[in-house]
Amino acid sequence: MFLINRNFLLLWSGQLVSQLGDKAYNIVLMWWLLEKTNSPIFVSSFLVVSMLPELLFGPVAGVYIDRWGKKKVLVVSDFIRGIIILMLAALYQSQLLEIWHIYVAALCISLCSAFFNPAIMSVIPVIVEKDKLQQANALSQMVVGAVSIIGPLLGASSIVLVGYIGGLIFNGISYIASGIAELFLCITTIKVQTKESVIYSLAQGFRFIRADVRVSVIVIVIAIVHVFVGSVVVIIPFLAQLLDGNGINNLGLLQAAIGGGMIVGAGYSSRYLRKNVSELYLFYAIMCMGLGILALGALQLLHAGLVEIYVFVCIIIGSCIAIASVLWRTIAQICIPVEISGRVFSVFSTTGNISLPISIGIFGVLLNYVAPGLLFSFAGGCLMVFGVVLLYSNRKNFGGTCKRKDLI
Repeated sequence: MFLINRNFLLLWSGQLVSQLGDKAYNIVLMWWLLEKTNSPIFVSSFLVVSMLPELLFGPVAGVYIDRWGKKKVLVVSDFIRGIIILMLAALYQSQLLEIWHIYVAALCISLCSAFFNPAIMSVIPVIVEKDKLQQANALSQMVVGAVSIIGPLLGASSIVLVGYIGGLIFNGISYIASGIAELFLCITTIKVQTKESVIYSLAQGFRFIRADVRVSVIVIVIAIVHVFVGSVVVIIPFLAQLLDGNGINNLGLLQAAIGGGMIVGAGYSSRYLRKNVSELYLFYAIMCMGLGILALGALQLLHAGLVEIYVFVCIIIGSCIAIASVLWRTIAQICIPVEISGRVFSVFSTTGNISLPISIGIFGVLLNYVAPGLLFSFAGGCLMVFGVVLLYSNRKNFGGTCKRKDLI
């Protein structure tokens, strides 16, 4: 299953290593900041700074992904991020590391991610045959699920066993290793017109999104799903404290259940949904996701305290998240012309990067006034309604096999 082809194996291996290092890096730096400053403000501001470049430059980055070539963007982005992290490790080892170094590094790494994340989504249809796209996306989603479980444990254990320096070196080397793997990708370069202005090229991407119904719906799906899934991110730590047993252990179990569910959902997508590349399963997955979040709310309103029940529901939610992610990526990769894919996938990434923080902020404020059970019920109910509306309004658009379109 992993050997779709040599190119994908290289990409998948690099993605696994770099994402593991990335998770460890986030834990290491946030813990170092908290230990250094003893202030949650610095930790939260670090997270904000880490998001800004992706939010501000995401769509523009897509223009250059299409112009420079996807392989070049992947390799250079990984090498730059690896060098930055290794520089932080050197500063730490020399006892010269300052807080402002962390912020500058976060800005630079986020800027590289603004190029890397859309590029890796848009390169998959270049290296994988059309009938293998869903399997490739499922394998990529398995990485996300596995890393969400292993990454935090790796970051915390690295601090205990080898200290901050070990965590930083591991992350830096992981980026370099990923870049080296990507150097060996065999990708046919597609020449894109570079005489056009950046604004014109960017507008071309937006025109394509507006003209293609499926792609437009995917943008809406990404925005809405991120908004309501954000409720889970915010509320779960508070939910963990309300359940029987130790709150920290409960939180670890619930988060691991979502990651495990993503692995299950990705495996299901790869094995059982491969004949239905785009179909209406996307909207069924959204409805089931909403039902799972609604179930969390109902359990809490009924004062159920057994953590195992919540773990089971979180596995279902994680599975639905993975299935929806695999399906929308596959639909998009089939529908979007390769020569404009960087711009379109950059819009997808930016949409998610904007809607998730907004959701976290809104639900974080609401938690001060509304019980977790009610918030879960509201978010889950809204997501179910959204899925039903999309299902019945897009039966014609999502009922068949998507064919590539010429560049608009």
